[in-house]
Amino acid sequence: MNTARVARLTACVTVGLAVLIGSIAGSASASDKSIKAVIRSYDSKILVVEGHLVSAIGEYRTARNPAPVQAALDASISVLRSLKSKIAHQSAVAPKVKRGKAKLVKGLQSVIAAYEKLKAAFGLRAASPKAAEEQAAQAGKAVKKGRSELREGIKLLR
Repeated sequence: MNTARVARLTACVTVGLAVLIGSIAGSASASDKSIKAVIRSYDSKILVVEGHLVSAIGEYRTARNPAPVQAALDASISVLRSLKSKIAHQSAVAPKVKRGKAKLVKGLQSVIAAYEKLKAAFGLRAASPKAAEEQAAQAGKAVKKGRSELREGIKLLR
């Protein structure tokens, strides 16, 4: 598996999530205030777990030990699942906010799925490099889809 590709993918997600979350700080109506508050409350958590993930991938490049990367992916998945669940449980009255909330949940699910595929790819690397490459490619597609949904959701909440 091309670790440079995985590192770029992970860094892209990390920066993308941080930028999207940072861009939500604008004014809020009553129906989207709670969603924005949940997203802001996860800002530091996401930055921490994503930073650990980028570090673990850097270590993987030298040590070729997938365990720290898989552990970091598990931590990121856990935080993103928690964020997705909290967003899903927020009320949304206005149609625009409902669409934004749905896009955020869908985007987070795509990123979670991508991370799960990356975790599988790191697990498969020793046994089947070709299968690992396929998993990494699928993860890349899921990340692009997720980032697009997240961007659209954030725009609807502004």
